[in-house]
Amino acid sequence: MGTFSLVRAAAMVGIINLVLPLQPLFSRSIERVDVEVYDANGGTSAPLLAKMAGSMEIVAQQLLLDKETDAVAGEREAYQALFREIADRVFSGYETAAVELNVEPGAQLVFYLRPWSGVIADADIDIRFSGLDGEVAALLEQKLPGLRQRLAATINGASRDVGDWAGGILRRLVREEVEAQLPEFKAAVDLTQDGEKTAVQVIIYPLGPLVSDIRYEMRSQSIPNIMLMELKYKYRQYCDRFRGLPVDYIKQHKEELEEQLLGALLKEREVKDYGLTPTVKLTPGSTLDVELLMNSKEYRLYFEGYGDIGRENENLSGKAHLGKMIGPEDEIFGEAEVTLDEVHWRYGLGYARLWGKSSWSYMRRTPTGDNVYKLEYGLGPKWILRAQHFSRNDRNEYGVRYRVHEFLSLEGVYGGDEFYLRLIGNL
Repeated sequence: MGTFSLVRAAAMVGIINLVLPLQPLFSRSIERVDVEVYDANGGTSAPLLAKMAGSMEIVAQQLLLDKETDAVAGEREAYQALFREIADRVFSGYETAAVELNVEPGAQLVFYLRPWSGVIADADIDIRFSGLDGEVAALLEQKLPGLRQRLAATINGASRDVGDWAGGILRRLVREEVEAQLPEFKAAVDLTQDGEKTAVQVIIYPLGPLVSDIRYEMRSQSIPNIMLMELKYKYRQYCDRFRGLPVDYIKQHKEELEEQLLGALLKEREVKDYGLTPTVKLTPGSTLDVELLMNSKEYRLYFEGYGDIGRENENLSGKAHLGKMIGPEDEIFGEAEVTLDEVHWRYGLGYARLWGKSSWSYMRRTPTGDNVYKLEYGLGPKWILRAQHFSRNDRNEYGVRYRVHEFLSLEGVYGGDEFYLRLIGNL
């Protein structure tokens, strides 16, 4: 070997010795791993594929992060075979058709899968509301629009052997939907498989204090309450549907429930025939108060019978009131009164002014020829204060009235030098 050859060989050895330590400077480490999973048959839903990709991403990060890209690229086939073996174990219900691994610029790992047996074609989706009336449950389900379809789209097309891990996807989907739309409820999801049949059962149950009782009342100051008996019983059954609902749900949706109840009332024949204007009031609580007022803007008709305990004379009597509204707060009326111990009839014509919880009226009575002035004030839905003056014998009368229900009231009366208890029957 000549001198030149020796010099050149020595130079090459020197270059190699210089370059080898610098080799890591030209090879980067893997700092990110992205995993994608595809169903080669195209049937598995995106949420399930995303769940599978997330599971494999944890394994891939452990094997690839911080590895040199050149080293991984040099062993690409070995890594792909390893990931294929792992996928066959991790992806229950699927076989791995192919694995692709790329390491530029980061690591991209792509899996192509096929269901190893049949696929779910038409899952049975059953959504139930625990402890609630069927019609109320149907209304509540309307607040979860498309949930049944989304559950079916998530599970249909997947392998029939995904039950072990697909249930978690369905539970999360239902939980997020219920928490967003019905925060007063929680849901339990059960995925069952029997041969080729797959069923998803969703049980939605109420939280917190529930409506355990209904205090219900329908009454009218415009027509005799007895004319509303059929409607009264019908809507008592309607309101029984609220049993079992969370009190917080009633509070949150109070206006909506009142509007639904009002809309149903406005369709009733009696409401139309008698020209009634219903009002609905719900007072939430473990005992739900339902008050339905069936008044008219045109008439005030009522019949009352009185039985006085502790009064010497005229202790049995009755009255019929027929009034016509001539304005929003103005009424003209006629009354007929009868006493039964010794039958006497009295008739009167009058005018009443109503405002808020108060009313003032004047009536001229015959054949007694006296003027009757009356002032009433409502303390609440059940209490009424009354002050009345009779000009014929210059007598004042005061009463405190309590309505037991729409057909019976009690009144403590002080008139002249008498104090007595009056039982009032309201027809």
